[in-house]
Amino acid sequence: MSLLPVSTSRTSTPLSNQRLLFQLNNDQLQLQRQYDQLSTGQRVLRLSDDPAAAGRAITLHRGIDRSEQLIRNTTSTANFYQGADSALERVDNALIQARASAVEGAQGIISDDERAAIATSIQESINSVFAAGNSVFRDHQLLGGFLDTDAAFAFDGKDILFQGTDAVARTKVGAGIPTAINVNASESIGAFATFLEGDPLNAALDENSRLVDLRRGQGVTAGVIKISGGGNFVDIDLTNAATIGDVASLISEVELDGRPIAASLTSDGIRIEYEDGLAGTMAITDSVGSTTARELAIANPTGLIAPPIIGDGLSPRVTLGTKLTDLNDGAGLSLGSGIRIDQGDKSFTVNFDDAETLGDVIIAINRSDADVKAELNEAEGRIVLRSLRSGVDYSIGENGGNDARSLGIRSATEETLLADLNRGRGLRLNFDGPDLTIARPDGVELDLELEGVESIQDVIELIRNHPQNQDSRRVLVDLNDVGNGLQLKAPPGADPLTIRQNGPSDAGIQLGLIPPGQSEVSGGVVGSVDTIIGQDYVPRDAGGALDTLLRLQRAVLAGDVPEIGRLQAKLDTDLDQSSRTRGRVGVWARNLDALQETAESDVIAMRSQLSNEIDADLTTVISDLNQRQVALEASLRVIGQTSQLTVLNYL
Repeated sequence: MSLLPVSTSRTSTPLSNQRLLFQLNNDQLQLQRQYDQLSTGQRVLRLSDDPAAAGRAITLHRGIDRSEQLIRNTTSTANFYQGADSALERVDNALIQARASAVEGAQGIISDDERAAIATSIQESINSVFAAGNSVFRDHQLLGGFLDTDAAFAFDGKDILFQGTDAVARTKVGAGIPTAINVNASESIGAFATFLEGDPLNAALDENSRLVDLRRGQGVTAGVIKISGGGNFVDIDLTNAATIGDVASLISEVELDGRPIAASLTSDGIRIEYEDGLAGTMAITDSVGSTTARELAIANPTGLIAPPIIGDGLSPRVTLGTKLTDLNDGAGLSLGSGIRIDQGDKSFTVNFDDAETLGDVIIAINRSDADVKAELNEAEGRIVLRSLRSGVDYSIGENGGNDARSLGIRSATEETLLADLNRGRGLRLNFDGPDLTIARPDGVELDLELEGVESIQDVIELIRNHPQNQDSRRVLVDLNDVGNGLQLKAPPGADPLTIRQNGPSDAGIQLGLIPPGQSEVSGGVVGSVDTIIGQDYVPRDAGGALDTLLRLQRAVLAGDVPEIGRLQAKLDTDLDQSSRTRGRVGVWARNLDALQETAESDVIAMRSQLSNEIDADLTTVISDLNQRQVALEASLRVIGQTSQLTVLNYL
């Protein structure tokens, strides 16, 4: 420990006093620092005490704060998982109980009272799933959309309406991708299910197509390409190009050996050639680090392919902003009549009179009064329709035109397979004779055997090509102009146009031409023709556990054993979906425990390091304190002695 030496040389009294006072002040400051370390237990109290250690301590504090926040996140998320697990356990138990009720209800001979009792049991299962779907934790829906505080499901008469969302919250509980806090109703109990995926709409390429939207959303990376006419390569910088039109313009500015290059667009790619249209050599390759030529499918590094060089496969992604005139591979869609949505016993008409983009179509559907949610699957360029009401059938048909087919969302078309009718059970045929007989108004009968017939188009062709149906009074058959289903038309005659199903066949009912419970139906004269208007032959279930339970309850009360059997299989699917979701929550919870343990261990380790950096060693501090007190006392003695000096001391 340093102590300023007492000067033995002849110095002035003020200088000696100044040096002694400096020593005294230093001793007092160091002594106070020792007291501060004893009282706080810390060696580093300010940055100046130990800049290096203080810097490391700040970093450790940040790490500790982050890990402690992660621990709080994991604790909160674990509570959500526990709530979701309880809700899904309730769903599982309800579906298992409903499955047992379905087995009991499938018995052919039981009384109406027994059926009513089974239906009551199923109602309890409905109530349990309904309550689980509305489970809330800390003012957030566990299954019905995280940000919603209101009930996600509501009874609306005999049906159940979903009014929640698919929102899933995420939080950070460790390094990597944020972790989901909740599951939604779609993945857990099948609510908000997709009942129709439309056909691809296929947008055409035009000069405004963005590079990021090409190749069905994979995009084209703008870089530098090199082009040669047989000599040196010329660099074309495309890094600032945003659209395929920009690419074509930049390439068209280049000349090779005095010959201008022309770049133009095809329906699905880009065409590069000499402007004069004559033959020649044209090599195209990517510069180092670039992939543009390869992604545009115009790479021709050796020049073996003679111009024109034609790239293809650039199919732009269909987005909400895609114009209707660019769809259908550039042929465009002309929408005018609208579509019809049948939902249970209600029908809704959606008009697209002012629609210019696909987004306008989606908005028009979502603003209709139908309980339908329309979305766009941009990855595949399809319109997706989701159901909001459980317990009803859905059908998307025409409204006198061709809009539903143009948008790829007509739910019943000529391509529908007969095996998909009757809710996937197909037709019951009459193997002892014709399945259907159509009696024309003039008395001519058309016998139809459907064995080997695969699709609705085959049925249509069978009627059109029937040998007895080739004259001027023939029966015309086609899809309905409004809604879905088949329609039969014939010139009026002495008798009405009639269709009947024979023997055990149920083909007329399943084709939607004969009402359920009947075996024959007659048409009526509409205008100048005798007409039979059929119903949709392939209505879509709303989907989900609640929809299955509502249908099961009605099937049990009606004693519809085939429908009960079908719904048993759907219950198994719903139970499997709920169980798998619950299992996924369990895996999340287990991973969460591991992450929490890791975070807690990190906090302990960082606190230990922090202690090593800034905490004081009390043994050392006490020892230094004693020494500093001795030094202070020595300084005071020296000051006292020098204060008594006289002029004789300098002689």
